[in-house]
Amino acid sequence: MPVVKVAGEVDAFTTPDLRATMESVIDAGARDLIIDLSGVSYMDSSGFGTLLGITKRVRPMGGKVCLLGYSDTILRMLRITRLDTVFILCTSIDEAIMAVKG
Repeated sequence: MPVVKVAGEVDAFTTPDLRATMESVIDAGARDLIIDLSGVSYMDSSGFGTLLGITKRVRPMGGKVCLLGYSDTILRMLRITRLDTVFILCTSIDEAIMAVKG
């Protein structure tokens, strides 16, 4: 199962690249995705929207999206927007693997 590591700022300028990467992983046959955000220094609404769009694409195929390595700021935004109920939030790669398998 693929682990996509995201780094830097995730904003309106960088989300097209993130979306293209995620689309290519899905097109290669992945249904369950683990997205490592430990290298992300900033994420705006376009980043959250991109992650949500990816989730909407894999769910009809029975896929799951797990986020890990998120900062306290990103976690706060996930909770405020209630996106913490959409994504599987994990604290380690092992937990993420178990979450998408289960």
